[in-house]
Order: sequence, then C-alpha cells, then structure tokens
Amino acid sequence: MGERIVKTEPFEAAKQLISRDYPNCLIAVLGGSAGRGEHNEQSDLDIVLIDDSVEDFNRKTIESFGWVVELFFLTTSGYREQFDAGVMAGNPTLQRILAEGRVIHSRPEGEKIREEAQNDLDYGPLPYTSFDIDVARYAVTEFMMDLKGSDKRVEMWFIAQKLTTLLCEFILRANQHWTGEGKTLYRLVSAFNSSIAADLEDALERLYLYDDREALIELVPRLLEPYGGPHLIGYEE
Repeated sequence: MGERIVKTEPFEAAKQLISRDYPNCLIAVLGGSAGRGEHNEQSDLDIVLIDDSVEDFNRKTIESFGWVVELFFLTTSGYREQFDAGVMAGNPTLQRILAEGRVIHSRPEGEKIREEAQNDLDYGPLPYTSFDIDVARYAVTEFMMDLKGSDKRVEMWFIAQKLTTLLCEFILRANQHWTGEGKTLYRLVSAFNSSIAADLEDALERLYLYDDREALIELVPRLLEPYGGPHLIGYEE
C-alpha cells in the first residue's frame, strides 16, 4: 500500500507554486473553497494569474504540493475580452476569483486589474430585456412540461436537473444578479432569497427520494408568475 501524500496547506502550496513557476506575474489569486478557507480533501486549487509571458488566455490543470491545481492565465492585452465574456454570460467567474479570492502575489499593475474586476462585480449584469425574459420563461416551461409528461424515474431526474438550473439562472438574471454553476448557483440563489432556495431543496428532495414531482411542478409557475408566468403558446423568436 502506497504512502499517503501529506498536502501542504492550500495557500502555502499556491504561494510556493507561484514563487517557483510564475515569479514575474502581475497578480495571482487563489479562489474557490480554498481561497475562502472552506476546502476539504477533495478540493482543488483555483488560481487566476495575469502574466504577459503567456500568449493568450488559457487554462491548465496540474498536480502540485499534493493538490490538483487549475491555473487560469490572463494577459494585460486580453483580460478585458475574457472579463466581457463573463459579463455577457452573467457568470463572471474570473472576476469573482480575482476580486474575492486571496491574493498570493501582486504588483501595482495587477492590483489595478483586480480593482477593475471588483468594479464589474459591483456594477452587476446587464438587465434582462422583455425578449430575454420570454426566452427564459419558454425554456423553463418546456422542461416543466417534459417533467409532467415523463413516466421514467431516471428521465425525471435528468429533466429536473436541467429545469432547476434554468429556473435558478432565470430568477437571478431577472433580478439583475450574477449566476454561477453547480454549488455556486445554489449558493447565489440562497443568498438572493433563502425562501426560494428552501422551496427548491424541498421539491428536489421529494422528487429524488420519493418520486414526487408535484412540488417542483407547482413551484415553477409560482416563481415565474411575477414575470408573466409559464410561456409556450404565442412564443416567437
């Protein structure tokens, strides 16, 4: 049986990695659960760097000091394009890590870009237009109808996963809040409205544990109601 690898503390591991491999970067920030001090043995280290020694935006995954590390490289000439892509998608992952993570290494030029990332987050996403709202309502309604009509358990689980994601993204964007992915999406919904998050949790538990889809099917129209309710008939694109 192999020896158990003893992991270096996440921030120290990140600091040693940057010092060894990217000492000339303008800024390096540790994000995610490790940056917040909420990591566990299965966590990876998410690090965003501004480094002009790389030609363009790229990412790579490595193993270092006992951790899986995801490195996201930005340059001074290309970071704004990547920032704008996150803003347009409503999910500014790079800005979140830079602005909210723990700084490993920085220079004045890098701090200015970090301030820009914070300004993006503070400004918020672009408001949904009436067309955006209709498109989102239509997509959510389609999956709700699929859930109603499915008679196979596994199909219901897959439909519910997509339906819940679309519904959460819609609730956040319709209220001019940023979205996220996976556990981040749930956390953002919970921060926005803990009652909605609790209702979603209850509805999903009923579906996955007891094959009861009704709570989720009833929840969708209630959450869509302030924006015009479910939408199928008359939809145009």
